[in-house]
Amino acid sequence: MTGWRGLVRLAWRRDRIMIGVVLVCIWLLSYYSASVVPTLYSTTEELIAANSAANASTGVVAMYGHLDNLASVGGVAANKVAMLDFLTLAFLVIAIVRRHTRGEEESGRFELLGATPVGRLAPLGAAMIVAGATSVLSGVVTIPAVIAGGWPVAGSVLFGLAQVGVGLSFAGLTAIAVQLSSSYRACGAWIFGALGVTFILRMLGDVNWDKPGRIIGWFSPLGWAQQTRYYDGDRAWPLILPVVLFVVTVALAGWLQSRRDLGAGLLADRPGPATGKLGTPLGLAWRLQRGGFLGWLITYVILGLVFGSIVDTIGGLMSGGASDLLQKLGGVGTFNDVYLTLVGVMAGFGGAAYGIGAVMRLRTEESSGHLESVLGTRVTRLRFFASHAIVAFLGSTVLMAAIGFSMAAAHRTGSSGFWREGSAALAHLPAVWVMTAAALVAVAWLPRIDWLGWALLAGVVILGELGPLMNLPSWVQKVSPFAHTPKIPVEAMNWTPEVVLTAIAAALVAVAVVGYRRRGMPVI
Repeated sequence: MTGWRGLVRLAWRRDRIMIGVVLVCIWLLSYYSASVVPTLYSTTEELIAANSAANASTGVVAMYGHLDNLASVGGVAANKVAMLDFLTLAFLVIAIVRRHTRGEEESGRFELLGATPVGRLAPLGAAMIVAGATSVLSGVVTIPAVIAGGWPVAGSVLFGLAQVGVGLSFAGLTAIAVQLSSSYRACGAWIFGALGVTFILRMLGDVNWDKPGRIIGWFSPLGWAQQTRYYDGDRAWPLILPVVLFVVTVALAGWLQSRRDLGAGLLADRPGPATGKLGTPLGLAWRLQRGGFLGWLITYVILGLVFGSIVDTIGGLMSGGASDLLQKLGGVGTFNDVYLTLVGVMAGFGGAAYGIGAVMRLRTEESSGHLESVLGTRVTRLRFFASHAIVAFLGSTVLMAAIGFSMAAAHRTGSSGFWREGSAALAHLPAVWVMTAAALVAVAWLPRIDWLGWALLAGVVILGELGPLMNLPSWVQKVSPFAHTPKIPVEAMNWTPEVVLTAIAAALVAVAVVGYRRRGMPVI
């Protein structure tokens, strides 16, 4: 660990803006969620009715969790903001650990460090210290934020500590993924796959809350966080589990790193074909991104089938109070249609996340030095830029179609109903394109703060998810492009906002093209 202090300072210097912005978003999200709950339900009876309605909706339970105490002050609002906080913090610590371990190793900087008085485990240790400190800071400041919002002290303490536990858990799991993989991209596939699995395990445990299958949720760090039951019984002992996981995974990661070759992974990449067949920049972009796209596609099809299979249960399980609750969570209309609009918006957020991630591959190729080799051939900047942009836009389009039509197919509607329900997700495509185009502008004009695309998505999610709950002014909520897309199947198709948003996306792409052609290359 010799030299770890300098590496910690370096990591903080490089990531301080990203960490600060994300943590402030988490704190504000938590505070406003806590402060708005008393304004939603004027009596305890209304709160119990809303929590009962949430428990009766399989979709709400699958997304946010089950409530044991129907008189919980935080109620479903606490479950919702907690899941958003947990996932946001998980993405943040994953980014920190990947960047300062596998990313630095792949770029060759570790070899330079190896020529100085820096210990072999110092980079890993520094990354874990920064990720752990970020997790602790996130949870510790969240505690007074939600207390100031009006939630009980005991539950608020558990709420913040559960957040810390999620951050520590995924920091440790990322450290293991670093050792298993031999590239930055493979590391991402391992850890984001693990994040998806933990979410599904948590979801299965929650929807089986009254059956033996609820034990499945205990195999997930997200499930451990929910089992603290903040504002819902308040029990602290599950917090031991993420601490144990963190200690074990960090120790195992250190042991594995001391026994593997620099630049290699315990699981070697599969050798490619003896002769190459990539003849175009688009072919190269697809080859680089197809693994991630296929993972997203499989996930979206599975989610569509799951959500579609429970559509018919919504009307029988939900009351008028449940419909009101889902409207406050972002749905429009009543019963089945409320559920479909809510899923459509959530799918749009995911589609935008895929598009932004695909755009970020441009920066990865540039910062790793691969771009210079490509541009040394007959490939122009514009063709290289266009290849990754096409993958981002077409990929997000396919994903939205996949979840929409797989959900409609699982619902087994007639031909008219199939197109009606399948288009619930496709209606949000122009908003997805706007977010993807905004990420392209950030990469083209502001490459040193390319994470701006992710920050914009975080802001849009906060506006979409909590804008109605926080009673934000209408003009503030309409900053999000998703606020303008028609909420099909409840609302009739309105082509005006679709055309306007598409035009905005096209204009942003044009701005990005100008910036990418004019700026210096590469920027590292």
